[in-house]
Amino acid sequence: FLCIHCVYVSLQSSHFFLFTHLQVTNYEISCCHLNLSFIPEHLGHELKKLDLSHNHIRNLNSKTAIYLKSLQELNLAWNNLGESDKNGQLFLQPLTQLRLLDMSFNDLNLNVATEFLQNLSSLQFLYLKGNKIVKLSSHLFQGMPNLCHINLEQNLILEIEEGTFENLKSLAVLNLAINALHCISDFRLPQLQVLNLSQNSIELFVTAEKTDIYQLTTLDLSHNRLLSFPILPQKNILQHLYLQNNQMDVLFTKTVILERKFLPKGMANSHMVKDDKYNQNSRNWLGNITHLDLSKNHLSSVPFHILKELVALQHLDLSDNCLLDIISNSTSLEELAYLPSLQSLDLQRNQIRYIPHGFFHLLPKIELSNTRKKKDERCVSFSDIRTLKHLSLQSNNITRLFPNMFHQTPLVTLDLSGNNKLKIAEGALNDLNQSLEVLNLSSNHMTASELRLPCLPKLQMLDLSNNRINTLPKGIACAALVEADVRNNSLRSLDEWMVAYWSATLQSLWISGNPFNCCSLTWLKVLTEERNIHLPDLQLAHCLYWHNTTQSANVTNNHSQHCLADASTVGDMLVLILIILKCNCIALCKRCKDTHLN
Repeated sequence: FLCIHCVYVSLQSSHFFLFTHLQVTNYEISCCHLNLSFIPEHLGHELKKLDLSHNHIRNLNSKTAIYLKSLQELNLAWNNLGESDKNGQLFLQPLTQLRLLDMSFNDLNLNVATEFLQNLSSLQFLYLKGNKIVKLSSHLFQGMPNLCHINLEQNLILEIEEGTFENLKSLAVLNLAINALHCISDFRLPQLQVLNLSQNSIELFVTAEKTDIYQLTTLDLSHNRLLSFPILPQKNILQHLYLQNNQMDVLFTKTVILERKFLPKGMANSHMVKDDKYNQNSRNWLGNITHLDLSKNHLSSVPFHILKELVALQHLDLSDNCLLDIISNSTSLEELAYLPSLQSLDLQRNQIRYIPHGFFHLLPKIELSNTRKKKDERCVSFSDIRTLKHLSLQSNNITRLFPNMFHQTPLVTLDLSGNNKLKIAEGALNDLNQSLEVLNLSSNHMTASELRLPCLPKLQMLDLSNNRINTLPKGIACAALVEADVRNNSLRSLDEWMVAYWSATLQSLWISGNPFNCCSLTWLKVLTEERNIHLPDLQLAHCLYWHNTTQSANVTNNHSQHCLADASTVGDMLVLILIILKCNCIALCKRCKDTHLN
């Protein structure tokens, strides 16, 4: 691959191009960021790849194209081609082997872009990101039957004319993100595999009624204004559906889904179907979905009527909604959705008050569960969930972990952070001694007496930061820790025997924010000098002297002089105390003697 770097030199109004060569097999030239205003000539008839991005090219000399007939990839991004004349717009026509063209960020409008792109029959990848295209016409991609990837992200597109994409039979990836589309009312691209419509203003997504099997595997409708679930193709292989950051409060409403004002003429009646019809056929068009993101919407209840049809669903995100209960008082567990394939469930940042006993038995393959912001004092059992491996109970107002809470649930990671004044009862974590590898107990304002940890020999990562612990629990001494965080506690020292045990496996330890004793830092020498453990915040760690608890010093300082003063001060105090005691004893004996003589 012969790689040529283009260097532009201006000398007495003459232009020279210097090339440095590194031969491999083919030709590639990069002339980006050189303030070029034109394309240099005589770059080589066998040139395959040319990068002219980030220059000031306004016009393309069609004569130059004669020397570029073998070109396969051309990058013209970040130039001024929106000001190009008619002659310049003919530049691309002779490039009959061109497969990839990038004209992003050139201030192109629809007319200029159409002139540039006429009859590029060999083109497969087209990038028009960051231009000024307001409308997509049926003429824009004429003569480009082999297009398989189009990026129109970050334009100003308000309208897509009928027939714009239908003739592109090879089109697999279409990116229309960050535009101004309000409605997709007649989606009919069965050949498409990936469609990105995120960050528009879409309120409605409706698929045309066709018998074709749609090849769409990924649909991104996130960050829009959807009021309800999109109407998907009846026959599809959709696997990834992203609906986060929309305005859905209920799914499958009879009135909002297909408002007549959004639909093309003659389409409203044919599509005005009710919830029950969706539910009858939903297994056909929801049954392949493996990833569903409904986070950051306005849902007030879990949409079990939809979820029960998602037999292939592996990852479900319902975080940042308005969920109050998993089930209503009138609903039994038998009526809920059985999700045989679900592996991860995210319910964080809702207002869920209670998780019913037996709920996780409906999720036989669940491995990860995030249930942050659950506000209820009733005991929730996570026992006998044999597939659950990752559990986050962060910020749930949990005040106590009860014994046998995780019986026969082989958790690998457990996050209990952000539960103010949490108390861990004796035996609460005993059932995790053969599985738990990651434990997060940070920001709980726990004291040492409230932290009763058993021996956890498989524990590798432990976070005890932001608590009130003055001594580490002895139970963790047997852990094969790789990483630990004890920042912002009340520790005066670390037990040397515990540190010595950890040092065989420990790689990183965070210690700052503790009132360590400057005269009792032997444990620190073990970590830094004998075992060479990484202490990322060592320079932020401080300690106090016995005689001055208000002035701190860095733990890495030489404390010998101050500690000798401390020792002599302590000695002087002991001598003084002994003298006082002796004087008191002498006085007491004399008093007793005088009393006896009288």
